[in-house]
Amino acid sequence: MVRRNADNSFKIKSYLTIIKAPKTIGAFFIISVRFSSIISKGLKMKKIDSILIQKVQSKDVLKLQKIAKETFFNTYVAENTKEDMDAYLAENFNTELLQRSIINPDSFFYFALNKKEIIGYLKVNRGTAQTDTKLPDAVEIERIYVVSGLQRKGVGKLLLNKAIEKAQSLKIKTLWLSVWEKNKKAIAFYKKQGFTAFDNQFYWVGTDKQIDVLMKLELDF
Repeated sequence: MVRRNADNSFKIKSYLTIIKAPKTIGAFFIISVRFSSIISKGLKMKKIDSILIQKVQSKDVLKLQKIAKETFFNTYVAENTKEDMDAYLAENFNTELLQRSIINPDSFFYFALNKKEIIGYLKVNRGTAQTDTKLPDAVEIERIYVVSGLQRKGVGKLLLNKAIEKAQSLKIKTLWLSVWEKNKKAIAFYKKQGFTAFDNQFYWVGTDKQIDVLMKLELDF
């Protein structure tokens, strides 16, 4: 499964003028996402001037790799050993794997841009691209991260709404995600957005076996 850090209000464990994201309209989604309540110490809060959500292309693979490694590392470095972190980053964020994922017709990546600077990203999957098949006819949010210093600015919520929009465009009514069981803030955030827990699963970071809570959302459209 996956880890993410969307917002300080919903950060996953696995990194615009502020635009208010549209409220979700009931359809059923599943999101596989991990959060962490960690914010890197000593980092100044960045200013958000304008936000653009942009689809990731094959030519962007190195940019994707950079934001993926940076956000995951900053989110989990305090909770995992260097060996486990190095192993996870090498296995999950190598260029070959990312390139295959980008060109997979059932996976969709998006950058959140602030004045052309990448400040977050989103990955959603459908069909066989999902990391779990408990809900085969669903959309999974595998990763959703925001860079340190921009939590609680609405970027994560904007990316979440992009995932919902994508599921609606695919005529899929189930969205799901996975959240680290110890990330109470993330779980509370998703509950506030209408998600409900439906199962648990193991999640490995290197040699460290952890437990995720699976949550899903039903959409109306």
